[in-house]
This record gives sequence, structure tokens and C-alpha cells, in this order.
Amino acid sequence: MRRLHWDIALRQAYDPGHGLSAFLSRLSVFGMVIAISLLLAALSVMNGFEREMRVRILNLVPHVTIRGFAAEDDWTQVQADMAQLESVNRQNRFTDIDALLVAQGNAHVTRLTIAENGALEPYKEYLRPEMDSLGARELVIGADLAGTLGLTVGDSVSALFSSGGYQNNLRPGTLQVVSLLASDTEIDHVFSMTGQGSVEIDESVEGGALALNLVDPLEAPQLARYLRQTLPPSFWATDWTAAQGNLYQAIQLSRQIVALMLASLLIIAMFNVVTSLVLVVSDRRAPSSMLRAIGLTSSDIAQIFVIQGTMIGVGGAVLGAGLGLLLALVTPSLVHFIELGTGSPLLDTAVYPLAYVPVDIRKEDFLLVPGVALVLSIVSCTLPAFAAAKLPITEGLRESR
Repeated sequence: MRRLHWDIALRQAYDPGHGLSAFLSRLSVFGMVIAISLLLAALSVMNGFEREMRVRILNLVPHVTIRGFAAEDDWTQVQADMAQLESVNRQNRFTDIDALLVAQGNAHVTRLTIAENGALEPYKEYLRPEMDSLGARELVIGADLAGTLGLTVGDSVSALFSSGGYQNNLRPGTLQVVSLLASDTEIDHVFSMTGQGSVEIDESVEGGALALNLVDPLEAPQLARYLRQTLPPSFWATDWTAAQGNLYQAIQLSRQIVALMLASLLIIAMFNVVTSLVLVVSDRRAPSSMLRAIGLTSSDIAQIFVIQGTMIGVGGAVLGAGLGLLLALVTPSLVHFIELGTGSPLLDTAVYPLAYVPVDIRKEDFLLVPGVALVLSIVSCTLPAFAAAKLPITEGLRESR
């Protein structure tokens, strides 16, 4: 008997015949395929952005910054305390000042970082050429900022350094570009770093700073709050969410969009299956009554329509996952093709955090999304199935004449 249930359900699901019910049965599968595939492709792109934000952008900015006007002994004690924290992966002392860079008739005001040895470690893989340390009057500059100023490696750039404080005296100097930071992120527009000895710094006026990189960047707000409560009054702490607020909002927004799209998928899947099966039940009242007449029970009829809804769900889930995987794989190439056709970048790092579309295909997404759609299809088909089981035999047989 169960074999008969599957044979009838299979025929109704994938060979529904003609008419409105047949069209909607096919449309329900098509709609589920499109919804699942687009959601999986979008999830893969969002996962890629989140991964790149964590791995690339957040590795290029301090996760927590401690600033203060304090004696060297106090700074030494703070560094020793930070070294005891398991969440701190790396720390570097630095000072940053305002600087006006002038080259090739172009000028740009930037926040110039004057860093100790080891400060280039997070940037090494993106430096062109790669470097381990910076000497006096050597400058590493973002590739996009270098393009704005018309600079390349080996060029010299004139600079006016602000002394800070109330007098805010300007001091002239010359720096030589020794490497470019090419991370394909928004940081390339603003980054500039030089070695100690490039500018005479009075930390009593400028203040000092300590950059902390954490094992988990998302723990930075909690650590910054803890440090603000425990550090001496001459120190204060900020985290990357204050300096990179747009980046933080983008991560949060991406998660909200994913939740909204998942909810939309669930609604679409349920609506498609219910609508299709309601019309199929109405269209197949006569065949259902004939099956009842030859011995099938109401429970058998209900099982047939539940199996049919399950088959629609399985077909939509499998095809949707396959198409979603294909879309995710071709998205970077498609974006590159569009950029070649238009002659301009689709993502400008002056607006977006990345200059490319990253993709991160995660197995759990390709199991969860089709799985949820399948379960909803099964659940949503129960109502039409029980409606079909309750149809009077005589009414259906009368329509078959």
C-alpha cells in the first residue's frame, strides 16, 4: 500500500498535468529553488564580507587603543599588565600626529603614525615590497593615498608636522616612500606610518599610545570598558568600534539582513507549497474520490498529499542548494566581468570597506537553509492534506462524470 502512496504522490508532484493547479505545482518548486539559491548566494557573500572584516580589516587596525599623558615608568607598567591578559595577542607603542603631505603638486592631510619596531607585523603580507621594520624618515603609505598624491616607492614627499598642544607649531620635513600598503580595503585611503626619529616628538604634549590586538576582535568593547574602569586616571581606552563605526555597523547590519532574508524564505516556501497543494486538492477531487471508492482510507489520501508536499520540498531544496552553490562560486567572476565591461570598480573603497566581493561557502548554511525549507514544506502541506482526506466521496464522484 505504501508503494502505491509514493507512486501516486510522485505522479502528482512531478507530472501534474495541465491547468492552473499544474502550473502552480511547478511554480512552487521553481519559487523554492529561486528563494533558496538566492539566499544561499547572499549568505555566502555576507559570510565572505564578515570573514574579510575579521581576517583582513580588523587585523590592520588596533582592536583597543590606550592613550595617555604619563611617565615612561607608567607606560612600562601598563604594557606589563597588558602582557598578562590572555585576550591580548600583540601590543605596540606608537604616537600619531597630524601631517600635511605634499607631492607632485598634490596635498593631503593625514594622521601620521610614528611607531616602534614590530609595528609593521600586521601589515607585512599587504606591503609592496614587504618590510620588517621602519627607519627614520622612511614612510609606508596606503596605495590609494599614494595614488592621490602621485607617489610610488622611492619617491620623496615633503611634510609639515603638527606639534600639537596649544601652540600647534608646524615643523617641515621630508620622508621617503619605502613601501605601499595594498590591502584592497578602505584603510589604503588613510594609512601612513613612519619610523621613530622621523619627527621630534614631545609625548608630554602629544601624548603616547599603545595599540592592542586581541585574539577575538569582537571582545574589544568589553576589554575597553574594563580598562577604562581599571587604568590610572592619566590613561583612557577606546576600541575599534569607535574608530571604525561604519565597519561595526556593517557587520551588525549583515546579520539583520540575513535574519530578514531567512524569514522571507520561510514565508515564500510555506505560501508556495500551501497554495499549490490547495489547488491540487481542488483539482484532484474526482481522482481522490475514486481512490477512496476502491478502498483507500482518508488517512491514505492525506498521506499521499503529505508525500507530494515532501517531494516538492525535496526537489526545491536540492535544486536550490545546487543553484545557490553555483551562484556563490561565479559571483566574484561575475563582478569582475561587470567591472571590465563598465571600466570602473563596482565597489569603491572610498565608500565600501572592500574593493572586491568575497565569498565564503559554509557547509552549515547549505544544510540549514534547505533543511528549514524542507521542514516547512512538510509542515505546511498537512492542512491541504487533511482537507483532501475529508472530501465526501459522493461529491468527488459526481464531478468525475
